[in-house]
Amino acid sequence: MIDTAAPRLGRKLTGILRRFVFGRVPKLFDSAYYLRSYPDAAASALDPYLHYSLIGGRRGYDPNADFDTAFYRLQTRARQNPLLHYLEVGAAKGLDPHPHFSTYSYLGRYPDVVASKVNPLLHYRENGRPELRIADHSKRLPRTIPPLFGIPTAHHWEMPKSGQTHFKLTLLRTTSDHPAAEPIKQLRLSLGLDFEAVDQFIAVLARVPTGFQDVVQFTLNADPSRGASVPSLVLALDHCYLHPIASDGTRIIRFAEAILWDIRPIKPRVVVTLPDGAIQF
Repeated sequence: MIDTAAPRLGRKLTGILRRFVFGRVPKLFDSAYYLRSYPDAAASALDPYLHYSLIGGRRGYDPNADFDTAFYRLQTRARQNPLLHYLEVGAAKGLDPHPHFSTYSYLGRYPDVVASKVNPLLHYRENGRPELRIADHSKRLPRTIPPLFGIPTAHHWEMPKSGQTHFKLTLLRTTSDHPAAEPIKQLRLSLGLDFEAVDQFIAVLARVPTGFQDVVQFTLNADPSRGASVPSLVLALDHCYLHPIASDGTRIIRFAEAILWDIRPIKPRVVVTLPDGAIQF
Protein backbone atom coordinates (compact mmCIF):
# COMPACT_ATOMS: atom_id res chain seq x y z
CA MET A 1 0.00 0.00 0.00
CA ILE A 2 1.32 3.43 -0.90
CA ASP A 3 1.75 5.53 2.21
CA THR A 4 4.36 8.01 3.42
CA ALA A 5 4.75 10.51 6.22
CA ALA A 6 3.86 13.37 3.86
CA PRO A 7 0.39 12.04 2.95
CA ARG A 8 -0.28 11.31 6.62
CA LEU A 9 0.57 14.86 7.60
CA GLY A 10 -1.49 16.18 4.71
CA ARG A 11 -4.47 14.12 5.83
CA LYS A 12 -4.29 15.63 9.29
CA LEU A 13 -4.24 19.14 7.88
CA THR A 14 -6.97 18.54 5.33
CA GLY A 15 -8.96 16.77 8.02
CA ILE A 16 -9.31 20.16 9.69
CA LEU A 17 -10.64 21.56 6.40
CA ARG A 18 -12.99 18.60 6.04
CA ARG A 19 -14.42 19.13 9.52
CA PHE A 20 -15.03 22.80 8.70
CA VAL A 21 -16.67 22.15 5.28
CA PHE A 22 -18.35 18.73 5.65
CA GLY A 23 -18.47 18.15 9.39
CA ARG A 24 -17.98 14.74 10.95
CA VAL A 25 -17.19 11.64 8.94
CA PRO A 26 -20.35 9.49 8.64
CA LYS A 27 -20.14 6.19 10.50
CA LEU A 28 -20.87 4.40 7.23
CA PHE A 29 -17.63 5.70 5.74
CA ASP A 30 -14.83 3.17 6.26
CA SER A 31 -11.54 5.08 5.93
CA ALA A 32 -9.36 1.96 6.17
CA TYR A 33 -11.37 0.18 3.48
CA TYR A 34 -11.30 3.28 1.26
CA LEU A 35 -7.54 3.76 1.45
CA ARG A 36 -6.93 0.03 1.01
CA SER A 37 -9.17 -0.14 -2.06
CA TYR A 38 -8.07 2.98 -3.95
CA PRO A 39 -4.31 3.57 -4.31
CA ASP A 40 -4.77 7.13 -5.59
CA ALA A 41 -6.62 8.00 -2.38
CA ALA A 42 -3.90 6.32 -0.30
CA ALA A 43 -1.20 8.31 -2.10
CA SER A 44 -3.13 11.55 -1.76
CA ALA A 45 -2.56 14.09 0.98
CA LEU A 46 -6.31 14.54 1.31
CA ASP A 47 -8.33 13.37 4.28
CA PRO A 48 -10.03 10.13 3.08
CA TYR A 49 -13.58 11.42 3.47
CA LEU A 50 -12.64 14.74 1.87
CA HIS A 51 -11.17 12.78 -1.04
CA TYR A 52 -14.37 10.78 -1.34
CA SER A 53 -16.57 13.89 -1.14
CA LEU A 54 -14.58 15.82 -3.77
CA ILE A 55 -13.21 13.08 -6.02
CA GLY A 56 -14.04 9.48 -5.13
CA GLY A 57 -17.81 9.83 -5.14
CA ARG A 58 -17.79 11.18 -8.69
CA ARG A 59 -15.45 8.41 -9.80
CA GLY A 60 -17.74 5.73 -8.41
CA TYR A 61 -15.54 4.67 -5.50
CA ASP A 62 -17.25 2.65 -2.75
CA PRO A 63 -17.19 4.18 0.76
CA ASN A 64 -17.37 0.77 2.44
CA ALA A 65 -17.62 -2.90 1.49
CA ASP A 66 -21.43 -2.86 1.82
CA PHE A 67 -22.10 0.19 -0.35
CA ASP A 68 -21.96 -0.40 -4.11
CA THR A 69 -21.85 3.06 -5.67
CA ALA A 70 -22.48 1.86 -9.23
CA PHE A 71 -25.55 -0.09 -8.09
CA TYR A 72 -26.84 2.82 -6.03
CA ARG A 73 -26.58 5.19 -8.97
CA LEU A 74 -28.82 2.97 -11.04
CA GLN A 75 -31.60 3.99 -8.64
CA THR A 76 -30.96 7.73 -8.37
CA ARG A 77 -29.18 10.65 -10.01
CA ALA A 78 -26.96 11.32 -6.98
CA ARG A 79 -23.51 12.02 -8.35
CA GLN A 80 -20.92 13.60 -6.07
CA ASN A 81 -21.58 11.99 -2.68
CA PRO A 82 -23.85 8.95 -3.02
CA LEU A 83 -23.22 7.88 0.59
CA LEU A 84 -24.49 11.21 1.94
CA HIS A 85 -27.48 10.97 -0.40
CA TYR A 86 -28.33 7.53 1.01
CA LEU A 87 -28.04 8.78 4.58
CA GLU A 88 -30.11 11.94 4.04
CA VAL A 89 -32.61 10.87 1.37
CA GLY A 90 -32.12 7.40 -0.11
CA ALA A 91 -32.80 5.19 2.90
CA ALA A 92 -36.10 6.99 3.57
CA LYS A 93 -37.10 6.36 -0.06
CA GLY A 94 -36.24 2.68 0.17
CA LEU A 95 -33.20 2.85 -2.09
CA ASP A 96 -30.73 0.02 -1.61
CA PRO A 97 -26.99 0.54 -1.06
CA HIS A 98 -25.91 -2.87 -2.36
CA PRO A 99 -27.39 -5.75 -4.40
CA HIS A 100 -27.18 -7.87 -1.24
CA PHE A 101 -29.02 -5.45 1.06
CA SER A 102 -32.68 -4.41 0.88
CA THR A 103 -33.36 -1.33 3.00
CA TYR A 104 -37.11 -1.88 3.35
CA SER A 105 -36.86 -5.63 3.82
CA TYR A 106 -34.45 -5.12 6.72
CA LEU A 107 -36.76 -2.58 8.33
CA GLY A 108 -39.73 -4.86 7.73
CA ARG A 109 -38.05 -7.79 9.45
CA TYR A 110 -36.87 -5.81 12.45
CA PRO A 111 -39.29 -3.31 14.02
CA ASP A 112 -36.69 -2.49 16.68
CA VAL A 113 -34.50 -0.96 13.96
CA VAL A 114 -37.43 1.18 12.81
CA ALA A 115 -38.04 2.30 16.39
CA SER A 116 -34.38 3.14 16.90
CA LYS A 117 -34.39 5.44 13.82
CA VAL A 118 -30.86 4.26 13.06
CA ASN A 119 -29.91 4.02 9.40
CA PRO A 120 -30.66 0.37 8.46
CA LEU A 121 -27.32 -0.31 6.77
CA LEU A 122 -25.43 1.20 9.71
CA HIS A 123 -27.43 -0.96 12.10
CA TYR A 124 -26.70 -4.06 10.04
CA ARG A 125 -22.96 -3.38 9.92
CA GLU A 126 -22.64 -2.56 13.61
CA ASN A 127 -25.27 -4.82 15.17
CA GLY A 128 -27.23 -6.92 12.68
CA ARG A 129 -24.37 -8.82 11.12
CA PRO A 130 -22.74 -9.77 14.47
CA GLU A 131 -26.19 -10.85 15.68
CA LEU A 132 -26.65 -12.97 12.53
CA ARG A 133 -29.69 -10.99 11.41
CA ILE A 134 -30.94 -11.57 7.87
CA ALA A 135 -30.25 -9.09 5.09
CA ASP A 136 -32.37 -9.83 2.02
CA HIS A 137 -31.12 -9.16 -1.47
CA SER A 138 -32.26 -5.98 -3.16
CA LYS A 139 -35.32 -6.03 -5.40
CA ARG A 140 -34.70 -2.58 -6.82
CA LEU A 141 -33.68 -4.09 -10.18
CA PRO A 142 -36.29 -6.86 -10.51
CA ARG A 143 -35.62 -7.66 -14.18
CA THR A 144 -32.76 -9.86 -13.01
CA ILE A 145 -35.15 -12.26 -11.26
CA PRO A 146 -36.74 -15.30 -12.97
CA PRO A 147 -40.37 -14.13 -13.39
CA LEU A 148 -39.29 -10.89 -15.09
CA PHE A 149 -36.34 -12.08 -17.14
CA GLY A 150 -36.87 -11.20 -20.79
CA ILE A 151 -40.20 -9.43 -20.22
CA PRO A 152 -40.44 -6.16 -22.20
CA THR A 153 -41.12 -2.98 -20.24
CA ALA A 154 -44.54 -2.55 -21.87
CA HIS A 155 -45.66 -5.89 -20.44
CA HIS A 156 -44.38 -5.29 -16.92
CA TRP A 157 -46.75 -3.23 -14.80
CA GLU A 158 -46.09 -2.04 -11.28
CA MET A 159 -48.80 -1.68 -8.65
CA PRO A 160 -49.74 0.49 -6.88
CA LYS A 161 -49.50 3.53 -9.09
CA SER A 162 -47.52 6.48 -7.80
CA GLY A 163 -49.32 8.26 -4.99
CA GLN A 164 -51.64 5.37 -4.10
CA THR A 165 -51.66 4.00 -0.55
CA HIS A 166 -53.99 1.10 -1.42
CA PHE A 167 -55.41 -0.57 -4.51
CA LYS A 168 -57.98 -3.19 -5.42
CA LEU A 169 -57.65 -6.51 -7.23
CA THR A 170 -60.50 -8.85 -8.11
CA LEU A 171 -60.03 -12.47 -9.17
CA LEU A 172 -62.74 -13.84 -11.45
CA ARG A 173 -63.14 -17.55 -12.08
CA THR A 174 -64.73 -16.82 -15.46
CA THR A 175 -65.47 -13.76 -17.57
CA SER A 176 -66.98 -13.15 -20.98
CA ASP A 177 -64.87 -12.64 -24.07
CA HIS A 178 -64.41 -9.15 -25.47
CA PRO A 179 -64.20 -8.61 -29.23
CA ALA A 180 -61.51 -5.95 -28.82
CA ALA A 181 -59.36 -7.93 -26.38
CA GLU A 182 -55.64 -7.77 -27.18
CA PRO A 183 -53.72 -11.07 -27.06
CA ILE A 184 -50.47 -10.87 -25.08
CA LYS A 185 -48.31 -13.90 -24.45
CA GLN A 186 -46.97 -12.78 -21.05
CA LEU A 187 -47.84 -10.03 -18.57
CA ARG A 188 -46.21 -9.37 -15.24
CA LEU A 189 -47.68 -7.41 -12.32
CA SER A 190 -45.18 -6.37 -9.65
CA LEU A 191 -47.01 -5.79 -6.36
CA GLY A 192 -45.71 -3.49 -3.65
CA LEU A 193 -47.57 -4.16 -0.40
CA ASP A 194 -47.27 -3.27 3.27
CA PHE A 195 -44.94 -5.64 5.10
CA GLU A 196 -47.76 -7.30 7.03
CA ALA A 197 -50.06 -7.53 3.99
CA VAL A 198 -47.76 -9.75 1.91
CA ASP A 199 -48.18 -13.04 3.77
CA GLN A 200 -51.90 -12.41 4.28
CA PHE A 201 -52.37 -11.96 0.52
CA ILE A 202 -50.39 -15.14 -0.21
CA ALA A 203 -52.46 -17.14 2.30
CA VAL A 204 -55.80 -16.03 0.85
CA LEU A 205 -54.69 -16.50 -2.74
CA ALA A 206 -53.49 -20.03 -1.97
CA ARG A 207 -57.05 -21.00 -1.03
CA VAL A 208 -58.57 -19.76 -4.28
CA PRO A 209 -57.95 -22.87 -6.45
CA THR A 210 -59.83 -25.13 -4.01
CA GLY A 211 -62.50 -22.62 -3.04
CA PHE A 212 -66.01 -22.24 -4.38
CA GLN A 213 -66.14 -18.49 -4.84
CA ASP A 214 -66.41 -17.18 -8.37
CA VAL A 215 -65.25 -13.72 -7.32
CA VAL A 216 -62.53 -12.87 -4.77
CA GLN A 217 -61.90 -9.20 -4.03
CA PHE A 218 -58.82 -7.72 -2.38
CA THR A 219 -58.19 -4.23 -1.04
CA LEU A 220 -54.44 -4.13 -0.51
CA ASN A 221 -52.57 -1.63 1.63
CA ALA A 222 -49.59 -0.08 -0.11
CA ASP A 223 -48.03 2.53 2.14
CA PRO A 224 -44.53 3.43 0.84
CA SER A 225 -43.32 3.94 4.41
CA ARG A 226 -44.32 0.34 5.19
CA GLY A 227 -42.45 -1.31 2.35
CA ALA A 228 -44.80 -0.81 -0.60
CA SER A 229 -42.32 1.24 -2.63
CA VAL A 230 -40.41 -1.99 -3.32
CA PRO A 231 -42.16 -4.98 -4.97
CA SER A 232 -42.56 -8.03 -2.74
CA LEU A 233 -44.55 -10.19 -5.16
CA VAL A 234 -44.79 -10.73 -8.90
CA LEU A 235 -47.96 -12.10 -10.47
CA ALA A 236 -46.93 -13.80 -13.70
CA LEU A 237 -49.82 -14.09 -16.19
CA ASP A 238 -49.39 -16.28 -19.28
CA HIS A 239 -51.36 -16.43 -22.54
CA CYS A 240 -53.43 -13.38 -21.76
CA TYR A 241 -56.20 -11.34 -23.35
CA LEU A 242 -56.22 -7.71 -22.32
CA HIS A 243 -59.65 -6.10 -22.35
CA PRO A 244 -60.04 -2.38 -23.11
CA ILE A 245 -60.37 0.00 -20.18
CA ALA A 246 -64.00 0.06 -19.00
CA SER A 247 -66.06 3.19 -18.40
CA ASP A 248 -65.40 2.94 -14.64
CA GLY A 249 -61.63 2.92 -15.22
CA THR A 250 -61.14 -0.78 -14.44
CA ARG A 251 -59.54 -3.35 -16.70
CA ILE A 252 -59.80 -7.10 -17.06
CA ILE A 253 -57.06 -9.53 -18.06
CA ARG A 254 -57.98 -13.10 -18.95
CA PHE A 255 -55.17 -15.61 -18.49
CA ALA A 256 -54.50 -19.29 -19.08
CA GLU A 257 -52.32 -19.54 -15.97
CA ALA A 258 -51.22 -17.25 -13.16
CA ILE A 259 -48.17 -17.85 -10.98
CA LEU A 260 -47.46 -15.79 -7.87
CA TRP A 261 -43.78 -15.35 -7.06
CA ASP A 262 -42.47 -14.26 -3.67
CA ILE A 263 -39.40 -12.18 -4.54
CA ARG A 264 -38.41 -11.31 -0.95
CA PRO A 265 -36.05 -14.28 -0.44
CA ILE A 266 -32.55 -14.37 -1.92
CA LYS A 267 -33.90 -17.01 -4.31
CA PRO A 268 -37.41 -15.99 -5.46
CA ARG A 269 -39.92 -18.82 -5.16
CA VAL A 270 -43.32 -19.77 -6.52
CA VAL A 271 -45.94 -19.64 -3.77
CA VAL A 272 -49.26 -19.99 -5.60
CA THR A 273 -50.34 -21.31 -9.01
CA LEU A 274 -53.80 -20.45 -10.32
CA PRO A 275 -55.66 -22.12 -13.21
CA ASP A 276 -57.25 -20.13 -16.01
CA GLY A 277 -59.37 -17.17 -14.99
CA ALA A 278 -59.28 -13.39 -15.02
CA ILE A 279 -58.13 -10.48 -12.91
CA GLN A 280 -59.70 -7.05 -12.68
CA PHE A 281 -58.03 -3.94 -11.30
